[in-house]
Amino acid sequence: MDLAHISSVAELLTIEHPHFGRIHPPGFLKTTLGTFTGTSQNAVAIADYSSGNRQIVAVQIDPRNFMITIASSFVLVTLKENASRRPVIHKTWKMVGQRKGEEVTEFFGTVSTYMDSDGLKWEHRFERPPHEDELIGFGSTGEEVLIITLESFYPTPAPGVSAVIISPSH
Repeated sequence: MDLAHISSVAELLTIEHPHFGRIHPPGFLKTTLGTFTGTSQNAVAIADYSSGNRQIVAVQIDPRNFMITIASSFVLVTLKENASRRPVIHKTWKMVGQRKGEEVTEFFGTVSTYMDSDGLKWEHRFERPPHEDELIGFGSTGEEVLIITLESFYPTPAPGVSAVIISPSH
């Protein structure tokens, strides 16, 4: 499965993958409510480990063209093409656990665990400065298969780049 050379939603939906390619239409009311009550963030990177090796998904597509909406009852990943956003993942899910604070020392912050309609586990790791938020999809045997790094609400300098503070002169 070659996810690196994907260049469109249509190509992404044709692959055999436990997460991509399983679009279940959410319904207008559910999508509208979820969009307003959920959190939406752009992706920074999308990595796939389903082949046993790390593979970047859609290398030639800017990851910020992927919008991730996380609501209490579903996750929706859309890809911007031309003037619209087309869904590439839509999973209904149910929260099965949440850990916060000190007991989550390896991930910091908060970890919400979900089980989707296909019986696959997801974790949303957030509120963990200075680390980015992540949405992780697990395979049927519990291995991390899909890791979506989400754009942070707080500044995080890229590795090897030093931050510069500019102040106005008086």
